[in-house]
Amino acid sequence: MRLVGIILILVVIGLYALWLRVQRRQETAVVGTSGVQEATVVVKGAYTPNVITVQAGKPVALTFDRQEDAECSRFVTIDGVHIRQDLPAHQQTTIRFTPEKAGEFSFTCDMGMYQGQLIVE
Repeated sequence: MRLVGIILILVVIGLYALWLRVQRRQETAVVGTSGVQEATVVVKGAYTPNVITVQAGKPVALTFDRQEDAECSRFVTIDGVHIRQDLPAHQQTTIRFTPEKAGEFSFTCDMGMYQGQLIVE
């Protein structure tokens, strides 16, 4: 009986992770008055939006608005631009960088449960 309970819990966790992966909320970064591409990602149970599109060779300012204190969302790692940033709970943290090459790069929490994608065109 205990084994059945464990299996059910793992199935529910797996279905939740699949649901998060399938739900793609996309946003194209807006070029602000300073010429910087800007986008805000809300961190609360997931990344929203979880797909950000930017242009290569132009500065980017991604603001992560962490509206929770879950340990999983404490850090964000952005592959391809080699960034790992602490995100203090209930605060906004802006990460500034200039992507040099086109491609699709993931951004995730340390545990990989929160997932997003940075599309550089």
